[in-house]
Amino acid sequence: METAPLPPKPGLVIFDCDGVLVDSEPLSLEVMLAVLAEAGCALDPATGYQEFLGKSLGSVVDWLRRERGVEMTPDMLARMRQRLLDRFEHELQPIPGIAEAVPALGVPVCVASSSQPDRIRLSLRVTGLLPLFEPHLFSASMVRNGKPAPDLFLHA
Repeated sequence: METAPLPPKPGLVIFDCDGVLVDSEPLSLEVMLAVLAEAGCALDPATGYQEFLGKSLGSVVDWLRRERGVEMTPDMLARMRQRLLDRFEHELQPIPGIAEAVPALGVPVCVASSSQPDRIRLSLRVTGLLPLFEPHLFSASMVRNGKPAPDLFLHA
């Protein structure tokens, strides 16, 4: 019996960061929802997961303005960012098994994330994953259109 040939090895594997390499999504959502609640915009976690996760901050800010009439002020964004970075420093964990899985691929890898470059670097540093990807870290801030547009992946 003849077996089918194996598909060719990919030339590059592009990883998202949040929720794929690091378990940041629950922390990010908790912080975002808390800051919004303080501004009088209470959202349930299910709405947050549906509308925020995996999207660029610009897309989230646009959604909040359009759908909830909330303007994310510079102060709100600064508070959210600082709280999130503080929580990441103390609580962020890698996705189980990812530190072993990435090198086992045996192909070039990079990160393409909607997060800001310093947040990507912090996330990978505190979880011990930075050496697997550095310097190949790409942020939606590097392209005109963030996710879900393909610009970031094409850039990476």
